[in-house]
Amino acid sequence: MSPAWSDVEAAVRRMENYCFPIVQLNTTDDDEDESIFNIVGGAGRWALFQMMGHWQYTDQGFHGEINEEWFWESDQGYCCETNNILTDIEKVLRIVRKYYDTGSYAELDLIE
Repeated sequence: MSPAWSDVEAAVRRMENYCFPIVQLNTTDDDEDESIFNIVGGAGRWALFQMMGHWQYTDQGFHGEINEEWFWESDQGYCCETNNILTDIEKVLRIVRKYYDTGSYAELDLIE
């Protein structure tokens, strides 16, 4: 409950797609709230998305073949397209920090 930013950052940096494949940020007490922010992956590949699919990170500058990619190898898994993957941990953290600070998806697509 109410983790410090340093705890969230440490959790994201610890992600490795098997034992620690997911971090969720929830601004409510409802574990099923549709606004939950999900970070999935690790080991150099992350996907960011809203619980109920209203927002998902998409690399607007992606130029390549779009394939399905799987994350979260130890359980139910998560699948997204190649253009939904981030490989820069610092950009991941900038986006996560913006959500952490605001609880909003409104400006996440503007983060470089």
